[in-house]
Amino acid sequence: MAETHVVSGLRAKRAEIAGYVHDLEKRVRTWRTRLAHLDATIRMVSPDTDPEAIPPRRVYRRSRYFQRGEFARLCHEELRKTEAPISAGAIARAVMAIKGLSADDPALFQMVNDKALGFLREQRKRGTVTKTGVSRDARWLLTDAKPSIGC
Repeated sequence: MAETHVVSGLRAKRAEIAGYVHDLEKRVRTWRTRLAHLDATIRMVSPDTDPEAIPPRRVYRRSRYFQRGEFARLCHEELRKTEAPISAGAIARAVMAIKGLSADDPALFQMVNDKALGFLREQRKRGTVTKTGVSRDARWLLTDAKPSIGC
């Protein structure tokens, strides 16, 4: 038979998660109602417009660890420091060290590493960094071209 303290702990955790799910479902119902009202208004004002054809916009969640533009600046600084190509993981570890974050937390490291990869891919599209290797062996290096600063 299971220990009573184990069962009571599992029951408490289940109650917590069930409460969280209930709250989220309530929020979804509220937002769906708002969306239905907005769709009805669009149909009244413009009968030819199909609200379902309007694609949803991606929701961006800001990281609580970095201020606006800070992550990109820190990544650029790390890329400027190195002469040889560097991995996204090394950039993530360096940025975490600068911010005083522990790289021992796997979830936090994964979040920062994914953020670094996203930043590097975007910079590659802009032509400010070059990539050598593939997958886990990929290394990144700043190009000689100076990034253009738009006004």
